[in-house]
Amino acid sequence: MDAAEAQSCPRALLLTPAGDPGWLADTARILRDLGFVVRTNVRAPEADMAAELELVMASAAAGVPSSLMHAWRARGAVCAVVLPPGAVPAAGADAGVATLRAPVTEATLLAMLARQHYVALSAREAAGIAGAIAAQTFGNPVFAKELLQALVTSTRDDLAQLRRAGSDLGAVRGVAHRLKASAHYVGCHALRLMAQRLEHAARDGDAATAAALAAIVAPTAARLLALLARLPAANDSDNATRKLHSGNTPNWRDPGA
Repeated sequence: MDAAEAQSCPRALLLTPAGDPGWLADTARILRDLGFVVRTNVRAPEADMAAELELVMASAAAGVPSSLMHAWRARGAVCAVVLPPGAVPAAGADAGVATLRAPVTEATLLAMLARQHYVALSAREAAGIAGAIAAQTFGNPVFAKELLQALVTSTRDDLAQLRRAGSDLGAVRGVAHRLKASAHYVGCHALRLMAQRLEHAARDGDAATAAALAAIVAPTAARLLALLARLPAANDSDNATRKLHSGNTPNWRDPGA
């Protein structure tokens, strides 16, 4: 991940008291592989200074006030508490805060994100989509218009195919590959990595992981489609064909993408 991507990617904050790192390293690695910029070892009293977070995970022993978790949730972050192995949630715990038990695995993390309706497209990435398209087309407005319209058409088609694919891992793999390329061209790094992980899970026959990832990739693709469709020229009729590559714009659907 380069510096520009790090500025726009979803951000995760992991809170754990000193001497309680049991789940921290593995969780941070998994999240980075899924496109998060991860911040760790922030003491709970200081954590209210953190802003623009998409995910907050705290050890039950960290003592994060429920009011702070509520404030993060109100700003749109997914919040979760990590319990020791075998522990049960405390009575009266906030139902909007997810619970996980250590050790945290990719499977449990993905399932939690899917249940919490996580969308892998940050507000910062959304704000940069138009600029990313302009950069890909070298500032040429005609080429940018063509690429934008192609992206709208292809993202709509890929989303429909992903929703129909179900347990057909071959179909899922193909859609994930195409969405990975689309996400790259609009600067949506987290979606690109989620789609790439989905492609690999489908290729490897890992149906459970593919299903959990698809539950995140599909609403994220829907969000991307809505953002693309709102950009100027997205729906102009004079060039809104279903032809995905005219030769003027980069061959963003190349299988090697």
